[in-house]
Amino acid sequence: MKRTLSLKNLILSFAARFLISAISATLRFEFINKEAAEKVKSSGGKIVYIFWHGRQFLTVYAHRKNKIAILTSLSKDGDLQTAILESFGYKCVRGSSTRGGMEALREMIKTMREGYDCAFAADGPKGPIYQAKGGAFYLARLNKAAVIPVACSAQKKKIFEKAWDKYELPMPFSRARIVYGEPIYIKREDDIEESAKKAGEILSEMTKKADLWT
Repeated sequence: MKRTLSLKNLILSFAARFLISAISATLRFEFINKEAAEKVKSSGGKIVYIFWHGRQFLTVYAHRKNKIAILTSLSKDGDLQTAILESFGYKCVRGSSTRGGMEALREMIKTMREGYDCAFAADGPKGPIYQAKGGAFYLARLNKAAVIPVACSAQKKKIFEKAWDKYELPMPFSRARIVYGEPIYIKREDDIEESAKKAGEILSEMTKKADLWT
């Protein structure tokens, strides 16, 4: 059942949408290796995107026209995040690794069969930072979908050092970079946690390279 948004969160969701749209409209986006995802889609494949929780700002505006479902937590913070993402046209499935996990997984499987790709903050919802969890990879294996890591970087940004995810807020008119990794396929015999670890290492390396501004 969809929960009613509090007045406070309703106001915050409108403010967040305005902020994301206003800043993103000024950014000079650079997309690297986007053809990796396009090739999967052109062949009729499904995609599970993974990204780091603290780098998600750039992805929200850039992928708003894509048919993507996103896993959001069942917490009050998740209520707000869901409202923001839905305002950009994303479908949100509520759940986490600790609450509503199996129900959310079933809903994600159904959603992908309806033609949606899915996206996960690989280290969400509460970290540890830069440590990928297995849920996205389990979903990809069940749906025979490609896992595509997505690294994001803004040349000028505010980093919230006290936040667990070191959240990054791009500054207006900054250069912005979104890098797509090569598709990763999870075989039936592959260990999910080991697959998550390896993909997390790939995403971390991609992020380091994305941060190299000249």
